[in-house]
Amino acid sequence: MKLRYITIICGVVLLSLPVFGQAESAAGAGKSVVESIETAGHIKVNMPERLKERLYSKPEKSETEAEPKETTAEVQPAAASTKPAKHATGKMGGYRIQVFSDSNPSTAKAEARARARNINARFPQFGTYVVYSSPYWRLRVGNFRTQDEANAAAHELKDAFPSYSREIRVVKDRITIEND
Repeated sequence: MKLRYITIICGVVLLSLPVFGQAESAAGAGKSVVESIETAGHIKVNMPERLKERLYSKPEKSETEAEPKETTAEVQPAAASTKPAKHATGKMGGYRIQVFSDSNPSTAKAEARARARNINARFPQFGTYVVYSSPYWRLRVGNFRTQDEANAAAHELKDAFPSYSREIRVVKDRITIEND
């Protein structure tokens, strides 16, 4: 008996499987694989047992749907479980401090990164963001919800880095918020 292979798409899995029986003779008669399957009636497909298990098994529940595991810790009140996860992040409108902006293609990127390193060393609590928006390289600092918070931090930066003070200004920007 001559062995032929048929390609079947199961979900996202592409299988090349041997086909036995009547489909073999029909496929040999010049018919397409689809016509052979439709006219042959019965097709036997051999596949490894592990593949069969994966194809016909039910998908496992995700961790959020999974059955709760037994623990020895006390159960938290229902109100506490409705809080967002710690350190979940989001974007919103706010303020940042622009410390540097330049369009010189040979020096601007290096200068922005050097200033970011200096500010991170002195003020690790402020995030620094070096951004290229053609043709400018910019360094912006912090994620401040209010302009007053940004102004106070800008004053601290001017005191710590007097050589940068001429360029330091508060600007509106999309900020990253971490929920506690």
